[in-house]
Amino acid sequence: MTESFYADVLGATQITPNLRRVHLGGGTIADWESTGKADEFVHVHIPGDNPAEGWEDDHDIARHYTIRSYDAVAGTIDLDVVTHGHGLGSSWAKNCQSGDRVAISDASGFYGPPEGSTKRLLLADATGLPAVARILEEASADEEFDVIVELLDLADKIELPSKATVRVVWRVSGNGRSPSALETCMSRAEAPGEDVYVWIACESAESRRARKYLRTNWGRHHTWYRIVGYWYADLAEIMETYNALSDEQRAAYEAIWDDERSDEENWEELEPFLVAHGL
Repeated sequence: MTESFYADVLGATQITPNLRRVHLGGGTIADWESTGKADEFVHVHIPGDNPAEGWEDDHDIARHYTIRSYDAVAGTIDLDVVTHGHGLGSSWAKNCQSGDRVAISDASGFYGPPEGSTKRLLLADATGLPAVARILEEASADEEFDVIVELLDLADKIELPSKATVRVVWRVSGNGRSPSALETCMSRAEAPGEDVYVWIACESAESRRARKYLRTNWGRHHTWYRIVGYWYADLAEIMETYNALSDEQRAAYEAIWDDERSDEENWEELEPFLVAHGL
């Protein structure tokens, strides 16, 4: 079962016009443990009108954010939050004050290149940029990265220090303001070699398009890629469709996901179900 941990807001720093870093500490953060995965994230219970009483798996009160950095000695966590728009998470990041209390979940992560591999391809929108930054920051000198990031504005570019060899392409597209260019970038690029680990993080529908393109055109074993949908551009519509499913359909949906399989193996079976039911 997912655990809850309490933390207090220590402050916040505006990193770029649309990216704000929230500093957390105190509470029970000393008991929180990192997964060690460079793209690890936590669910954050947004306080609203009342102090957080514990993390809950409820999209009305929780959002998930990448752990940009964690200091086990100091007992602090930094979360980088994209702040465009007026959603729950954006509003919290822009308005939180020192001393505000939140609850966070234990950590999960997806990034996992095969042992011994050194070549990577990373594609992300603005919400995936914090994970890209940490992946590169923690990379070793023998690794080699090609990176494509689509931003809301070129003013949102950040430094990406790394010991690895890194080539970065910045684009202004997607992110809920215009059509995403990630699939187009994939189609125009030379197919990566079989020894390249591919990691993609972006809006949910775009992640599914990227997964379909990869499987159709780049075909590789599921251990050589991981694609993650970080947010929904049409969440209200998706939830309305999901809530209209019958009990039998929901049971079929839940039965597809098998914890004994990898996530990408599960997605091979889940995608046809989602398409068939308008999700």
